[in-house]
Amino acid sequence: MVEVIIPKYAHGGSAGPANTGGTGAKALIHIHSVRREVHGNGIVLKVYGEMKIHAGMYVYAREMKLNTLQVLLLTPELNLNNGLGYMAQKFIYHKGEYDNYASIDVYDDASVWQTAGTGPVDGSIWLDFEAIGE
Repeated sequence: MVEVIIPKYAHGGSAGPANTGGTGAKALIHIHSVRREVHGNGIVLKVYGEMKIHAGMYVYAREMKLNTLQVLLLTPELNLNNGLGYMAQKFIYHKGEYDNYASIDVYDDASVWQTAGTGPVDGSIWLDFEAIGE
């Protein structure tokens, strides 16, 4: 397993929205497996792992050991302490371009946006992910 700590930049998250207080835990990415597949003239990398993140964070392709991010599948883990489930959404900016990034939004069952300071203990949740790119 490879662990990547996503730094908090002055403008927030990886490239995310303004971050004024530095609340919440640092975002982490745990990479469990990387597969390389050759398809025709192209090479595809598939990365499997988990990320601990709160809503409003951006994740760069390089943080998932990819040059470009094409597909990102997210599966949130259920929080058994409060009985709430979560839904994760993403938007991939500049799909197919070098060192692009994805914006991640996380909502609970009550449609509350899970920013730092809301949600589970430290404001972040674990998301299982599968990322596909080059």
